[in-house]
Amino acid sequence: MFDGSLAGNVVGIEFYMLFQISGCWMMNRVLAKEHFSIVFRLLMGSVAGTLALQWCPVLFSFFFGFTIVSHMMGLCLWILICAAAGHLAGASAAAGQNPYRSWSGWRRLLRENPCIILMAVTFCYFAYCLMTHTILAADNGSFHTGQSTYGDMNMHLGFITSIANQKRFPPEYSIYPGVRLAYPFLCDSISSSLYIWGASLRVAYNIPMLFAICQVMGGFYCLIKYWFGRSSTALIAWILFFLDGGLGFIYFTDADSLARNFTDFYYTPTSLGDMNFRWAQIIANMLIPQRATLFGWAVLFPLLAFFLSAVRRHSRLCFWIAGIFAGALPMIHTHSFLGFGLVCTMWLFFDSQEICRQIQSRRIYSERKPFVLLASLPAGLLFFSILQAVNQQGDTVSKNGIWIMGVGIVLLLAVMAVYLVQIMQKGQWKTVLETWGIFLGIIILLALPQLIIWTFGQAAANGFVRGHFNWSNTGSQYIWFYVKNIGLTFVLFLPGFFSASKQDLQIASPLLFIWFVAELVAFQPNVYDNNKLLFVGFIFMCGLAANFVTVLFEKKWNCILKVIAAGVLLFIGTISALLTLGREWVSDYELYSASSVEACRFIEEETGADSVVLTASNHNNPVACLTGRNIVCGAGTFLHYHGIDYSEREAELGLMYADPVAYYDRYQKYQVEYIYVSGTELGTYSVNIEGIEQIAECVYSRDEIRIYRLK
Repeated sequence: MFDGSLAGNVVGIEFYMLFQISGCWMMNRVLAKEHFSIVFRLLMGSVAGTLALQWCPVLFSFFFGFTIVSHMMGLCLWILICAAAGHLAGASAAAGQNPYRSWSGWRRLLRENPCIILMAVTFCYFAYCLMTHTILAADNGSFHTGQSTYGDMNMHLGFITSIANQKRFPPEYSIYPGVRLAYPFLCDSISSSLYIWGASLRVAYNIPMLFAICQVMGGFYCLIKYWFGRSSTALIAWILFFLDGGLGFIYFTDADSLARNFTDFYYTPTSLGDMNFRWAQIIANMLIPQRATLFGWAVLFPLLAFFLSAVRRHSRLCFWIAGIFAGALPMIHTHSFLGFGLVCTMWLFFDSQEICRQIQSRRIYSERKPFVLLASLPAGLLFFSILQAVNQQGDTVSKNGIWIMGVGIVLLLAVMAVYLVQIMQKGQWKTVLETWGIFLGIIILLALPQLIIWTFGQAAANGFVRGHFNWSNTGSQYIWFYVKNIGLTFVLFLPGFFSASKQDLQIASPLLFIWFVAELVAFQPNVYDNNKLLFVGFIFMCGLAANFVTVLFEKKWNCILKVIAAGVLLFIGTISALLTLGREWVSDYELYSASSVEACRFIEEETGADSVVLTASNHNNPVACLTGRNIVCGAGTFLHYHGIDYSEREAELGLMYADPVAYYDRYQKYQVEYIYVSGTELGTYSVNIEGIEQIAECVYSRDEIRIYRLK
């Protein structure tokens, strides 16, 4: 039942925390000898616990279904893994030194990392929005939500309830029965794992997300701090990334526009589609509503920080652990997996280059900046600007985007192959094999089965991977489009790029590669979703921009001017984000009416978990979302972007409601057991009540809702 119970909430949360605590214990032991701080070890442990809850029950669900048995066996497996890993790590690694046992240690932590305070405030904002946006019960019994969650949350609720209630594995689309669920569903199954214990849908939905946002924020901060070695740079980069917003605020300078910002649906500085503002506000538009992105980044960001350390020190253990984490990503968030692959490609390229230089010159490192890398940014901006002009003549570039991208990747791989051959010839193959080789082997071993079972079949559908140029730009000049969308961060990035050290440029090089790929190829029917790749590159843009600001303000110049400049930069850089976040804070919409909620309680109590119910195809379908029951056809806004041709079923819905007797064979075709009639169905179709009563009997009638069971 989506209402849950107190006992169910307690058991569900305890089950979740067992994975978190055991993961933290294990990673604290395993990484103690790698000289990571205890805070980062606990962060990696929390991520490990999340991955374990997503994957361990799944391994047994193939045989026993998504059941309590599978979850108990998954928990036992995870405890055995933790015990074995902790034992192999050795007793001497167990303690490490914990500087935070005393209050003075925590005060030093806050003093050295002031961004923690900002992260705590952001966490409170995120938690508040989750609580007010996740099917919040109103006084009249209806369920409400916010602006950003009015759409996608319905799909996620349906996945959570259907996986938990139907227990079929691999799961199918409850909004399109008979088709395997190829969407990265582990971001939702983690909530299903709480839901099956009797936790309420609100608790099951929110608890994993609260941990995930901490993993995202902490992982980003650690990545930038490990990169530049300064908490001040990490703080600035954190603000630029999580409080991102372009120049859209210039359209909100009058009282009427400001008022509309807090009342209209998606009228904010970061979502002015008519004016070609497309760059999403990360917290309000990505992390709160898009669970796959949230849970993907919860793994990706700490993994990038961890892997950066592995590459710098060539730690075999870190490479192996990173391979396991990366290999688990495809069915959590495919874009994060692809983004990490692009990052690894560039880091492998420059790592192999440095190994070759060490072999040839016997020097550890050269600070001479690579001219090719420096020239790639202006050359790339010029190249894409020219391509924009060419593409306007019949989408020439879009039609050949895959080929252009392919040529670029082949050239990169060819140069990389030369370096790797040199490494092999000089007898240094063992170093590469024990790090990069095993790392890639682990990823292939873990990721390939996921891609074969779920991803490749969906990606082969019409409208998925294809050439597409210039992301979501609908007419602006290429460079100006990104200047106005990204705003201050893009402006600061330009001098930050050219003033960066060679090592920092090499670390940031994935930005250019990701931008090149994401601008030429769409990896899903909705081209806008390429922003999930672009945001991975945006991490490195924020890092270089923040480093430039840090160096600039460390120079000796007038303190008053510094304060004024800092205030101006902070205002310009964050005002669009703050207006968007303010709108999200106050947004409130009815998602499911009180009568539909009551009808769903009846459906949960009186129908089978795998029953098929004939309903409308509205996106906020209470039957599909709250009960997890199968419906004949769900919203096209979900199905189309998952590569499913739903047109035939959607057309047949109208026929089945309009003439149930004549089209009774359709009821048999889709194995319909119940017919749901509410105001939505009456307003969408020509509903023939007399015809329905000839083939079915009314088993529920309250307010405007009737439920019929086929005879």
